[in-house]
Amino acid sequence: MKVLNYGTIKIAIAKILLEDTADIFEILPDNVQILNIRCWEQVAFSTILALKSFERKTNKAKTIKGEILLRASGTLQIKDAIKTVGAKEGENFIVAFGENAEKDLQEILSKIPAEEIPFNDCEKEEVKKVFEKAALVDVL
Repeated sequence: MKVLNYGTIKIAIAKILLEDTADIFEILPDNVQILNIRCWEQVAFSTILALKSFERKTNKAKTIKGEILLRASGTLQIKDAIKTVGAKEGENFIVAFGENAEKDLQEILSKIPAEEIPFNDCEKEEVKKVFEKAALVDVL
C-alpha cells in the first residue's frame, strides 16, 4: 500500500486481485474507488485531479468517485469511463481518500473478496501518457 498526502487529505492506494465484482459497489463508501488500470501513478494523479476539480467547482461528475473514473479514462461520459477503467475481475487498484484513508482502505480490504498484491512503479513514458489522458478532461 502507498499513502500520499494532498494537503491535509491522505490518499491510500493498494493493488488487489479481485475475485468477484458482484456486490462490491454496495460495500464501498463514498471515499473509496476501484479502477482497472495498469499504473498506481495514474490512480494517484486521477484522484488528485478529481479532488482539485471539486475544490475549484470545475468537476464534471456528481461525485469524487465518478470524477476519478472520468479522469482515469480521459472521457466525459461516465458509462464509457466505467467500461474503460471500471472494476473488473483480476488485477485492479483501490484508492481511498480523506483524513483516515489508510484505515478506511484497510477496513474495506477486510470486507471485499480480494487479495492485496504487491505493485511497482510504471515506466516513465507510460506514466507520462496516462497523465496526459487524465488532464484531457479539463480541456474537453
